[in-house]
Amino acid sequence: MGGAKKTAPKLSKALKEAEERKKEAEKKKEITKSTTASVVDPKVLDQIKKEVPKMKFVTPYQLYSKYNLKYSVSKDILESMAKQGALKLMKSGRRVDIYVPAA
Repeated sequence: MGGAKKTAPKLSKALKEAEERKKEAEKKKEITKSTTASVVDPKVLDQIKKEVPKMKFVTPYQLYSKYNLKYSVSKDILESMAKQGALKLMKSGRRVDIYVPAA
């Protein structure tokens, strides 16, 4: 009953393993996702307005991944550009809207 008693070498080995697990957990915590911008910098917005009309088509995901924006912010930017007349909504689905330059 009760199992085997832990001797000093077993205890020290167990402590070393616990410390290694803590170090690995800290390393994993250090790796963080890149932060996305919820407020768009005017420089980035100007760059988007220059580059988007040159593209064949634009989706919110393209802006999201290229400019490191939040997905909802990229959708808002494309909607506002469509209202201004720079883009035209080509196809609207349940999840993705596809815009083309209005030229």
